[in-house]
Amino acid sequence: MKKHLDIGILALTAGAMFLSTAFAIAVDYGDAPSADVAKQGQDFYDKAEYYNELKARLGPIPKPAKPIKLGFCCKAFENEFWRLIRDGSEVAVANMKKAGIDISIDVRAAQGETDENGQLALMSDMVKRGYDGILCSPISDGNLLPAVERARANKTPLIMINSTFMAAIEVSVGARHWRAGELAAEWMSQRIGEGEVAIITGMMSSSSARSRTEGFTKWFAVNNPGIKVVDVQNGNWDRMKAKDVADVLLKKHPNLRGIYCNNDTMAMGAIESIKSAGRLGKCYLLGTDGTSEAHASIRAGELSGTVDNMPKYISQVGIEMMIRRLGGQEVPKVIYTPGVVIDKSNVDEDIEKLIGWEKPVFK
Repeated sequence: MKKHLDIGILALTAGAMFLSTAFAIAVDYGDAPSADVAKQGQDFYDKAEYYNELKARLGPIPKPAKPIKLGFCCKAFENEFWRLIRDGSEVAVANMKKAGIDISIDVRAAQGETDENGQLALMSDMVKRGYDGILCSPISDGNLLPAVERARANKTPLIMINSTFMAAIEVSVGARHWRAGELAAEWMSQRIGEGEVAIITGMMSSSSARSRTEGFTKWFAVNNPGIKVVDVQNGNWDRMKAKDVADVLLKKHPNLRGIYCNNDTMAMGAIESIKSAGRLGKCYLLGTDGTSEAHASIRAGELSGTVDNMPKYISQVGIEMMIRRLGGQEVPKVIYTPGVVIDKSNVDEDIEKLIGWEKPVFK
């Protein structure tokens, strides 16, 4: 993979190359367009691009010549991360309407973060409705595969949003999950120097949970072997389960210096355990996602930090890439969106300045 700048120091590339492509809804997918991504891994795909760099390269977004109807099959809205993803999609559509684009989006979600069959039913319904394009966030590696295959047979453009990678989906937009784990490990290393840490993972059927966990663990092996990951336990993306897991971790490892949670929902459960054990300020706790509850907890001096994957902006990038594709522009199979560690030092800074965000420009 070419060298990419980490988010937080990303700058827009000067001298953008503008593409003059007439808007047309016609995409020839060919065979298994993401097979090479599946082989290399989404977090290590050698042709992946970071959004800020890609946006500068592609130039203005082509305006559709006809009304556009999109579907978006999300994970559960019980998790604020996915509500923020939904909110971001609404912001993107609102901005496009202001620019004179006739666009609408149907955003629906599963009943829970483990409701694989319910999510498949939603996705299948969206495919039947014949949308111009569908965005989706699969709960597991294969639960949406039947609907995805039907969409491909219909030549419906698909974009995966910040979720488990599926080779049958042409484009993936979201955080680089391995890097999120690395950012958490680097932050932890700077605070504790050496000692014992543990991980509370999400569903291990999810590649994002696996990548965040491995990125965190392997960063120490390479960069600071003085920190040992002494325990890895599954919190299943669930707040109460994570609290119970943290209770056990703190008792089992009395010298534990830090805990990394694969998402903020679990982190907010684990922080209750740390407070009850009288370990606040003694055992660092990092989450992942960047929910408002996590930000409030950081301001209150409880949660140490979160690897903020900027969910409200992930979906905006996804919808932009869908419109670019429908307009005939070629976009990479993997696009990494902004992310940065938020802690007490920057929790009140302007997010858009932190990630170099600018409103989209249309032709």
